[in-house]
Amino acid sequence: MKFLIPKTAVRALAFTAILLTLLYLLTPALFSQATETPVNNTTVESKDSKDAPAATEKPAEAAPKKSPGLVDLFLVGGWSMWPLALSSIIGFGVAFERLYFFFTTKLVSKGYNQILSDKIEEKGYEGALVHLKENGDQRITQILSDGIDVSSGDPDLFAKGVEREAAEVITLLERGLTILASVSTIAPLIGFLGTVSGMINAFDAIANADQVNAKVVAGGIKEALITTAAGLIVAIPTMSFYQFLTGKVNGFATEVEEGANKIYKELLRKKGALAAK
Repeated sequence: MKFLIPKTAVRALAFTAILLTLLYLLTPALFSQATETPVNNTTVESKDSKDAPAATEKPAEAAPKKSPGLVDLFLVGGWSMWPLALSSIIGFGVAFERLYFFFTTKLVSKGYNQILSDKIEEKGYEGALVHLKENGDQRITQILSDGIDVSSGDPDLFAKGVEREAAEVITLLERGLTILASVSTIAPLIGFLGTVSGMINAFDAIANADQVNAKVVAGGIKEALITTAAGLIVAIPTMSFYQFLTGKVNGFATEVEEGANKIYKELLRKKGALAAK
């Protein structure tokens, strides 16, 4: 028995792999330790070398602490970083797959409905058919043409046909948006849960310590802050992608409705003219 993997999932995984590769290549500083400044080991002689028995040597300066890399921060963040990493892979994979789909699919060209309106004013219903034929590679044209095919000149049947076809296309455009909404909602909650876990560890360290100082609670507080930041880092761009893509879907739906209304009115006018005869 063969299991077919949806093309959407394949594209999402491919874009996720590309994203992670670019992140690793373009931000090597996050994965490497900070460079150390050379230690000053030069000796300084006294002004009166005869009186001084030997040249004094400056104490070696302490080497600067190494800044943690991305992997180190991930490990310090604790268990909650793993579900956040999974959420980021899913969210960004779906987001980039949807962006690829929208930018490679011809939905509606700029000024489409204005040209349709001009054609209708010039040649009436026949002008609308000419416009649809000239722009047959666009999704909006496919919806309007399918509505005309099932209408037989009846405005009400045309409206129902367009509504059915538009619903199918809108469903295709909205694929994956629910996942983006879920990731943008769940990621901050996971981050806050990690924050609570970090604070629990901090207070547990206080309870077990004989003397309380900053170092005792620093680990738990650091874990709490890292998980909070990680949750927001995942949620903010994911929500931005969701809002952008939702706007694209709503904009396309508005264009379809506007174009359908123009043809619907022309069909009503044509039907009324035939009834008058």
